[in-house]
Formats: sequence, C-alpha cells, structure tokens
Amino acid sequence: MRLRILLLFLLLSISCFPQGEASNWFFGNGAGIRFNSDNTVTTLSTFPNPIRIVTDEGCSSFSDPDGNLLLYTDGRNVWDRNHIIMPNGDYNAGTGLFGDPSSTQSGIIIPNPANPNLYYIFTVDEPHHQNAAVYPNQFSGIYDPEGTVPDADDGFNNGLNYSVVDMSVTGANGSIGNVTTRNIHLVTYNPDPSGEEIKYKCSEKITAVRIRNGGGYWVITHFIDKFYAFKIDASGVSTTPVVSQLNPVIPISGYRRNSIGQIKVSPNGKKIAVAHAQIIGGTSSRGALYLYDFDNSTGIVSNGQAIVTDNSCYGVEFSAETKKLYVSTENGVMQFNLEAASITGSGQSISRRGTSALQLGPDKKIYKANINTQFEDTFLDVINNPEEDGIACNYQNAAINLEEGTSRFGLPPFITSLFNTNILAKNFCEGETTSFEITANGLVQSAIWDFGDGSLFSNAIVPSHVYPGPGNYTVRATIVVEGMTIRTTKNVQINPLPVAFPSTLIQCSQTASDTNIFFKLSEATQSITGGNANLNVTFFLSEQNAIDNINPLPNAYPNISNPQRIFARVSYASGCFVTTTLDLSVNVGIHAPLLFEKCDELNSEDGISDFTLTDVAIPGIPATATTLYYVSIDDALLEQNPLTVPYRNTVRDRQTVYARIENNNECNGIFPINLVVNPLPQLQTDATDYVCTNLPNRYITLNPGLLQGTINDYTYEWSTTPIQTTPTIRVNQAGIYTVKVTTSKGCSKTRTITVLPSNNATIADVVIVDLVQNNTVTVLLSPESIGNYVYSLDQPDGPFQDSNHFENVAPGFHTVYVYDTRGCGIVKKDISVLYIPNYFTPNGDGYNDTWNIIGINSLFYSSAKIYVFDRFGKLLADVDPRGAGWDGNYNRHPALSTDYWYLVILNKERTVRGHFSLKR
Repeated sequence: MRLRILLLFLLLSISCFPQGEASNWFFGNGAGIRFNSDNTVTTLSTFPNPIRIVTDEGCSSFSDPDGNLLLYTDGRNVWDRNHIIMPNGDYNAGTGLFGDPSSTQSGIIIPNPANPNLYYIFTVDEPHHQNAAVYPNQFSGIYDPEGTVPDADDGFNNGLNYSVVDMSVTGANGSIGNVTTRNIHLVTYNPDPSGEEIKYKCSEKITAVRIRNGGGYWVITHFIDKFYAFKIDASGVSTTPVVSQLNPVIPISGYRRNSIGQIKVSPNGKKIAVAHAQIIGGTSSRGALYLYDFDNSTGIVSNGQAIVTDNSCYGVEFSAETKKLYVSTENGVMQFNLEAASITGSGQSISRRGTSALQLGPDKKIYKANINTQFEDTFLDVINNPEEDGIACNYQNAAINLEEGTSRFGLPPFITSLFNTNILAKNFCEGETTSFEITANGLVQSAIWDFGDGSLFSNAIVPSHVYPGPGNYTVRATIVVEGMTIRTTKNVQINPLPVAFPSTLIQCSQTASDTNIFFKLSEATQSITGGNANLNVTFFLSEQNAIDNINPLPNAYPNISNPQRIFARVSYASGCFVTTTLDLSVNVGIHAPLLFEKCDELNSEDGISDFTLTDVAIPGIPATATTLYYVSIDDALLEQNPLTVPYRNTVRDRQTVYARIENNNECNGIFPINLVVNPLPQLQTDATDYVCTNLPNRYITLNPGLLQGTINDYTYEWSTTPIQTTPTIRVNQAGIYTVKVTTSKGCSKTRTITVLPSNNATIADVVIVDLVQNNTVTVLLSPESIGNYVYSLDQPDGPFQDSNHFENVAPGFHTVYVYDTRGCGIVKKDISVLYIPNYFTPNGDGYNDTWNIIGINSLFYSSAKIYVFDRFGKLLADVDPRGAGWDGNYNRHPALSTDYWYLVILNKERTVRGHFSLKR
C-alpha cells in the first residue's frame, strides 16, 4: 500500500507533457474547439464569441502541456490566450508576420527545446504570380477578385520566415506574450537574382516533427522539386537546411495554384506525404499525392511514390499509428493502407466531401474542415476510427458544431510527433496475461502504469497484468521519453471466454463402410455453442492444434475411424476461445430405393415433371424427425444444397434423389427415391371425318390414332352412350367423339374426332350465258347441299374441277356433273348452249345448206318462234325449231344472196334479234 501511495503521489506531482499542446484549435471565421482530457470536444466559438481569427486557410495554435491555450495565429497576426492581439504581431498596424491567411499552411508554432517561454512561428507566404511579375518591386494593383494591397496581400512574395514569441513578455496592450523577433528570412529557393525561383521563394506547405534522441525539431517545406528541412535545437534555428531533391517537379509556371496543398510528416516520423492541388507542366494538369520516406535523424527525404495522380489533392493526414493515409480531393476523401503490398491499389473512397484540410487530433481522430457545403460550413467532419479499413473508419458528416464560428479550408497543423506516444497492448481474453508496451518518438526511459482495475501501480517499462474479469479498463501511463514526461491513456476491453459444450454427430453410410464417410462438421455448431450466434467454431484433429489454431479440418470431413473424437475451437470475434470435443459416429444402414412415379405432363411430354417429394411415404420415420431431400448422396451426407419441394427432375424419364432423415442432429437414414416420369400414349392429332346424311345405312370407322405400340398395350374409353371400350367404333351420326387412351401405368391421353355431315348435291339452277363469243356455264346448288363438291362438263368420270363455272363452252347440248368428294354421290343435269349462224350457203353441197339455231330441240326451246325477214321487213319464213331450218327459198323460189333479219322468241323472258347472210 505504501508503494501505491508513493506512485500516486509521483503521478500527481510530476511535471507532465500530456500532448496538451494541440488541445486548442482556432481556425476559419472565428471558429474554435478544445480537446478535453477525457477525449470529449468542447466548442469555444459560442456566443458571445471572443475568437478573433478570420482566415480562409492557414492558421496555427499552441497550448501548454496541460492543454492551456498560449497563442494562435493566421500567419500575419498573433493573439494571446485572452484573444488579445500582440502589439508586435499586428498586420493592420504594420507589425505583422509574413504569412498569408490564403496560404494552405501559412504558419506553424514550434516551442524552443530549451526555453519554455520562447516559441517560433514559421510562416509561408502565398506565392502570388502578380507579385512575381513585378519583382523585385512591390505589386500595387488589384488582386481580382480578392482586393487591393495591403488588404489582400502586401505586394511581395515573402517566402519562408520565422518569428520569435516570448511568453514572459507583456505587450503594451496587456497581451500575455509578444513577438520579439519578426520575419527572419530562410532561403528555400535558388537565390540567383536573375532566376525565376527568387520571384516566388516558397510553396504554401510547411510541417514539423520532433527529432528523436532529444535533438529538437525538424521544420520542413517543399518548393518545386526540393524538400528543405530546418533543424531547431537548444541553440535556435539553423538557417542552413538539409535539401533533398526528388520528383515530381512542380513548376512555378503554374503558380500560385501549383503551390496549394498540405504537407504532413507521419506521427512516427518516418513518412512524409505531400498534396498537390495542381501540376501544370508535369505529367498532369490537375494534381497528385506523393508519399516519401523520411530519415528523422538526418532530415533526408527519399523514395517518392505517386499515390494519387490526375486529381486535385488538398488535405492530407496520417492516422496516429501510421497505418493509414488520408487525402481530400476534389472528388472526396480517400483512405490508403500503408501496410498494404500496394499502397496505391489500396485506395478506398470514404466520403464525397470535397477539398479542404485534414488534421489529426489529440483524441487520435482525424478532423476535416468544411467549405461550400451550404448548410454545414458551421460544422467539422470527423473520422472516428482512422486505423480501421474502408468505411469501418466511420466517417461522420457534421460531427462538431462550431456554433458562432464558420469553417473554411484550413485547420491548424501541429508537430505531428506529439501524437506518436501510444500504448500498445496484447492479449485481451479473460484469464490471459495482458502485455503492454510504449511506442514513442524516442527512447523510453521510465514509465508508471495504472491498469485501471484498482491494482497496484507498476513501474516496468514493458509490464504485464492479469485482469480480474471481463470489462472495460482505462490504462494510464506516465512515461519519460528522452527527458520529456508524457502522459497517455488507452482503453482496454477484456473479453469473456465462450461457453462450449461437448457434442456428437451421427452420420449415415450408404454402404457397408464405416470410415471415409463425410461429416458436415458445421452441423454440430448449434449444440456446441448452445445456440450462441456470436461464437465461431472451427474443428481440429488434436486439442493442441485447436489451441494453436493450426491445420483446421474442412467442413466436409471424412472420418478415419468409427467412432472418432475431434476437437472444436470455440471463439468470439475478439479471439477469445475455449476448446471442446466432438464425437463422430457412423450409422451403417442400406435402404432399398423408394419409387415415385408420375405421368409425363400433357403438352410438354419431355420426361420432366414436378414431384412433391413429401408425398413419398418413408417407413420408420420418428415423429420428431425432419426430412430433407438432395440430388446426390454426397449432398445428402454433407447436408448441402437441399432440394425445394415440389422438385422438378433434371434427368429426363428417370432420376434418383435422396431423402435424409434427421432427428436431434443424428442421421437416422438416407433413402434413395427413384423419380420416374412415365410416358403418355403417342396418338395422332385430333381428326375430322364425315357421314353421308343421304346414306343412313352407311357407317364409318373411328380409331384412336396410335403412333406406337399395339392396340393391346392400351385400354380405351369412347365418349359414346353407352361407353364403348373397343379400340375402334363405327358411327353413322355426325358429332364430336373422344377416345381416352390409357397405358398400363395409368397415363392417359385423349384424342378428339369431329364427325361432320355431308350429302350429295342438289342443283338449283344452271346459269348459261350463250350467243356470245365466250359462252359460259355456272352451276348453282341449293342451300341443303352441305358436301364438298367438284364439277365436270360432259364427263361423268372426270376430270373434275373445284369451280362451278365453265367458260368457252361449245354450242349445243351438254351434261354437267356434281360430285361429293366425301363419297355421298354424284348428280347431273342436261343443258343447251345456243348458237345462231351468221350465214348459210344453200347450194346443195350438203354442207351448211340450211339456216337454223343450234341448241334447240324437242327438249330445249321446243316451242320457240323463229322468223326470217328481208330488209324491208317482209316475212319470208316461219322456221320450225324442231325442223331442218330455212332452205333459202321463198314461195319455192331461191331467195337472193343478201342479208336477212331474224326474230327469235325463245320464251316469254328471252327474245333475240339479229341478221345473217345468204350466200350462193
């Protein structure tokens, strides 16, 4: 107890350096926050807001080791802890510094390593191209659109300078501290007065890191293609920098835009990252992010590599443990894994928030400024877990409310190694020995540890400790690093051990073998963990392998003996684990296949069908058992890829699947099920036949239209009354007849035969168009003629034509025939086609000696009247239509050779007139 009290006294009384220098941030338009020792953040820019800083970009602030504000600056003006401007740091009074609020990192504050009252403010000007154009004179025009000299700028490119603030001095206006030395120039360019570099002098980049082994600090800037590292030690600032020349070249031809972007040294002092908003004249017209190695002992920069190309980069920051690198681009914030084999390839987008500064805080979180976000410029974003991969880093929009302050592009930079003193711990499981160590930028000389559980303090530099049980403990360490005392904390979560239960798996064998049977080991997870879904289970041949977590067994494991004991490692995501046993046992049983038959599906008939597997009766299943179905025996054994119910077979006609019976995680049996798709009868398509209504005693035969097999392979059912079961039936009545044909497996298909009526024709009329050049005949049937007919003229045996119309019919007597193609008979009708000759030659040669109308006889037009007149209308002859005709005599004397006229009265409806010639 005396030792504990003594150590506690030492902790309370010792002068500490608890990373408090970065506790207070002032930036933007009157914005300020404070980081508290409990890792909370307090907004300082509340009403009435005392903060005086107004800057678009560059700013810096510094506090004492206990987190009490000392001073802050925008690169031109310097304010004390009470927000009073120091008289010798007042830009508007002509005593300002040579930084610029529009420079990315216009200033950074560095303590004197030997005198706690002295602080250096390093400033970098904005290298304005309009100032360079009139060098060495002062630009006196208008910075469009920013304003005039001196409001926007002093008209000179002032480069890198440093000033000294003495906190033991009181200013004339009562300020606590004042600037005692102003604007000592440091050369970071080629001083050739006729060259171009001297016109610009610097970029907008500056950073600092503590030198190991008590060597003070490095202040580092970059210009064109060179790094300049200035050393600060007890004797002050060395004006001779360590220069490292490396690609890429950032030409001044693109200034001032080429100068924009942050530079940061990693907290462990080993890396430098540089953001370029633009590279004009280089490989890209936009920008880039480069990563370099840094030698903390020599100040040399080396081994540059491009991480981002062709993208405008502005803010850059490392995580506290230098595991991750973050950059803000015009497209948003990206994360890169510094531990990846390919850092460039590890990039991940974590936010769409665009260009602005990034800054690591004392709480090891990374903060991002906001500008042009419309409604969220009064907030800061935060990356809550910067060491985690990708979105697990937990980027949070608008996390810190600035209230009366407004964020802009910039945030205050710090000596990044302030954030590099960390507690590392290993072994966080209940009952384990948790070990601790310190990572620091220098030699750890001593440490005092409070493990946060009420136990005695430890003064070991690398201690270990066993916690009394699970819980969250705050570990505090007070460490002396090369004479500097630093206090840091770490939260340690001690995790409980899992609870695991010995278990058994019983597997089935489809053969007489009881080894080399596959077990799905994950089936035991539920019983081993007691249903705890937060536990992970892996399996091993030996308990030692389970403890060492080596050579895990595959989930599909073939046993090597029956029974066989293997071991399970049961763990939480935290890594805390216990081991238990899993006994594997094989149930040897061979089951006869079960048969499940179905008929093929009508209209598809592809040997594929849907099977409701649960309809299969499996003998001997316990009431508490569950049944799952698998396409293969291996799937059934491993319980993988269970089938859905109903299941559509994938092998046509016949396929075997497997039913696994499971009861209390024990396999009771695996049953093969033969799925059989029986074919349907193969029949001709539906048909049509005919009966003759004029032949009632004539029957037709209907058949089932079998395409395969014999008639004895099937049974039949006709839709007659009564039902007939013969393969064929005879009918003489029109109607729709169906026959259901069924196989021996009970698979049926129905054929439909439509029987339609037909009969011989009834001729209603024959339309004759004669006495014309093209005589035609058209046969018209009566409506009761319902057959399918063809027609012939004068030929009872054909050929027949489908059309009822004949053309170019010769004059005279004819017979038309109408035939029913369905066999119901043939009918005929005699007709006459008339012809009136246009001349005759009564010369006694026996040829054309008389004139008469062709097509008239005793049957056709027997009562017709035929009269012959001369040209004066004198009646010369009354011709008998049934006789030989006019012989050309009148009163027994030959008539003259000339034209004569005729009048033919065929019937009441038809009279024909015309003339003809008599030629002798």
